[in-house]
Amino acid sequence: MFVGARHAVPVAIRKKIMNEKIIRAITMGEAGYVRPYKEPKVWGVRGIGEYWYGAGGAGKDSQVVIGKEVTSMSEIIKCVPEEFLGKEVVRKFGRRLPLVKILTPKGRLSVQFHDTKNELWIVTGVDKTLTGENPSIILGFSPKMIEKYGEKVKEKYREVLERYGEALNVLIDELESKGHKELLTRMGSVVTAARKVEPARGEIKEKLDVFIQVEKDLEEFYNYHPVTEGDVVPVPAGTLHALCAGLEVVEPQIAGLTQSLEDGATYPVRYYFPGYERPLAQKKLDLDRIGEMNAEIIHISLPEVVYRDNKYVIERLPGKFEDKGLEVRRITLEKGAHLEVKDIMSFHNFVAVIGTAKILIAGEAYRIPNAAAGGEMLIVPASAGNYRIESVDGARIIDTFTPV
Repeated sequence: MFVGARHAVPVAIRKKIMNEKIIRAITMGEAGYVRPYKEPKVWGVRGIGEYWYGAGGAGKDSQVVIGKEVTSMSEIIKCVPEEFLGKEVVRKFGRRLPLVKILTPKGRLSVQFHDTKNELWIVTGVDKTLTGENPSIILGFSPKMIEKYGEKVKEKYREVLERYGEALNVLIDELESKGHKELLTRMGSVVTAARKVEPARGEIKEKLDVFIQVEKDLEEFYNYHPVTEGDVVPVPAGTLHALCAGLEVVEPQIAGLTQSLEDGATYPVRYYFPGYERPLAQKKLDLDRIGEMNAEIIHISLPEVVYRDNKYVIERLPGKFEDKGLEVRRITLEKGAHLEVKDIMSFHNFVAVIGTAKILIAGEAYRIPNAAAGGEMLIVPASAGNYRIESVDGARIIDTFTPV
């Protein structure tokens, strides 16, 4: 009878009780574990391309677990913004939590650039069954093409992109007109479908050969930068870039517009070339913005050492997000090392890249999760005031917060 009465409590009242428990816990400085919102992408491993750790709203919120209670990140920011984000954070930047993502592509992503924001990738996984023996990302124009064309490299790139778009769409039209639309959809790749239909000769093969040659011409413009697990890769605003297949990266970010330049031979077409609009395509490629890109050889900026002793190193990662409300630090601790952090004025979001570490707040220990697709992250509210990081067997962790 009592069990039945307990379950008869209305959902709205139970939700209110739950939120009150979480509000009290945050006010007392308790940390929580963030479960990501999973963003479906056709290019993602097992259909999920992005894992969001933030307050997305509109059904794209992360969930926060504190003790036995669970609620959305947006609900927390709505109810206790100053206790969670920090009083000075709210005063300076408003009720905004920078987004941290984990990306897991099974194929190369679209080539793009950002006109107003920098980007930062921290490589946390490499699947060589997808990357091959030489994992890499596209980062800027190739030195060979910069040397050959100088500032005109952007103009030449656009010319080849236009030829590439024409050849791709001619090939798609040929396949669709011959009744192979279902095959295109099933394969997800125009090239794979074309090879399956006519591996040796015929009109489709002729158009495929033209496309393959133009694709080779286009690839010459891309600088493939090699990466390994643990690498930190900043992407300056205006730099063309693309994440390649088989890499898992943590990406702290401030939202900003994206200019997309090409999306490979994927099908159905997501981003269409000017003059080749197709049903269900999401947007037109921004070829008219190519002139705004950086045409210089990209040199990777190194992390800045904030503090170092014989047991740990604290580094500020490149990106120059601080004036927009985001700072990313890498903390490397030797085995058995500990770090005391006092008088914090912002939330701190933690994930481990390697090793094992924990956070202690008022005697309570919280494990820092290792970066993994779909895994949790640990978030410490500003109300905690002080905390202590302890390394068990040596660790490297990423600390994301808002500097004030």
